Amino acid sequence: MYIGIGAIVLFIFLISIRILRPNTAGVVVLLGKPKRVIREGFNMIIPIFEGVKRQKLALNNLAIKVDGITQDNVKTGVDINVIYRVKNDDQSIKDSLFKNGNVVQTIKSMIEEQLRASIFEFKHDEIFGKRTEMGDEIKHTLSEKLGEFGMELDSVQVVDIQLDQKVIEAMNNVVASQKNKTAAITEAEGSKQSQILTAEGEKEVKKLIGEGMALQREAIAKGFKDSIGQIKEVDQSLTGKEILDFLLNSSRIETLEKVGQSNAKVIYVNENLEGKKASMIKNG
Repeated sequence: MYIGIGAIVLFIFLISIRILRPNTAGVVVLLGKPKRVIREGFNMIIPIFEGVKRQKLALNNLAIKVDGITQDNVKTGVDINVIYRVKNDDQSIKDSLFKNGNVVQTIKSMIEEQLRASIFEFKHDEIFGKRTEMGDEIKHTLSEKLGEFGMELDSVQVVDIQLDQKVIEAMNNVVASQKNKTAAITEAEGSKQSQILTAEGEKEVKKLIGEGMALQREAIAKGFKDSIGQIKEVDQSLTGKEILDFLLNSSRIETLEKVGQSNAKVIYVNENLEGKKASMIKNG
C-alpha cells in the first residue's frame, strides 16, 4: 500500500516539473487563465489544473519580400529583414502570448501595406537611394505596434531592391551611354590641350631659333669688325676693301676645309659676294 502511495506521489511530482531552456520564459495558465510567469531552469506547477505556454526571448529574424509599383509604373520587389524580440518583463511576455495569436502574420501585413505605399511615392530611378528612408518609416510604425503585443523592434533592413529586368537593361544602357559621352568629351579636351601645348612649344622653339640666329649674326659681325680693327693696327695702308677680301677668302677657305672633312658629295658655293662686301665696307 505504501509503495503504491509513494509511486503516485512520485508520479505527481514528476509531472509537476517544468524545465525551461535559456532565453525562454513560460506563462502558467490555470484553467485557461494566465496566472504567473516562470523563467529558465527548474519550475513547479500544479499538475492537471495548470499548464505552461512557452515564449522565446531570443531575437527573431523575419524575412519578407514585397512587390509594388513605382510612381512611373515600374514593377519593383523589395526584400526586408525584420529583427524583433519579446520584452523581458512579465506583462510583456503575457501580452506576446495572449494579445495576438499570429504576430508574424501581423508584421507581414503591416510591412506589405506600408511598403507598397512607400514604393509608389518614388520613381524607379530614385528608389535605390531611399533604402534608409523606407527602413526608418517601417521601423517607426512597427515599433509602436509591436509594443502593444509586448515586443520590441531591434532593426529593419532593406536587403535588396529588384526592378524589372528590361528596366535594368535600359538603365545600364543609359549609364553606358553617359560614360561613353564623358569619355569622348575628356578625350577631345585632352586632344585640344595637347594641340595647344604643341603649338606653344613650336612657337617657343621658333622664337629661340630666331634669337639664336640673331645672336650668331651679331657675333659674326662683331668678329669681322674686331678683325678689321686688328689688321688696320698692323698695316694702316690697307683699305677696307682689301681687308674684307682677305677675311672673306680666309673664311671661305676654312669653310671648304671643313666641308672636305665631311661626307658631302655636292658642294654649292655662292660666288656673288660683291654686294655683300660693299655693304660690309660701307657699314665697317
